[in-house]
Amino acid sequence: MEPQKNNAKAQALRLLTFRDRSEKELKERLERRFSQDEAEEALAYVKKLGYVDDLRFAENYVQYRNRVRPTGNYLLRFELRNKGIEDSYIDQVLNPPEVEYELALSLARQRLGRLEKVEALARAGKLYGLLQRRGFPAHLARRAVGELLDSDLENEYN
Repeated sequence: MEPQKNNAKAQALRLLTFRDRSEKELKERLERRFSQDEAEEALAYVKKLGYVDDLRFAENYVQYRNRVRPTGNYLLRFELRNKGIEDSYIDQVLNPPEVEYELALSLARQRLGRLEKVEALARAGKLYGLLQRRGFPAHLARRAVGELLDSDLENEYN
């Protein structure tokens, strides 16, 4: 039975070499191949080594999303909950309102370049819809789109 436990530990380490995982994600993956006891023992082992830390995972996840695919706090909270992160950790790592606004504005600015040939009202709707789908609150989406389109109109007519 001992070799099987070592296999669970080795599998846990192998899974963590590909990417950081939350405790819940790692446990679910281990339980696909090993018993619940073996998975929990392997999880305890990697936690003791410091390889699994849900707070660190959540911080890294938010930073990654901010860089690669800007997302509002609403969607970040949803995704982190699905990964088994506690609400107290989520509250610690979510973007402050001013950062969330800057992310929304930056995302809308990037997308605005692709919408040059679209009518102004449709352009506003598309930008607003994008920000909503990415989990930005309505008031931030309206503010970012309004600011962008106001400056866009100034550029067109001046």
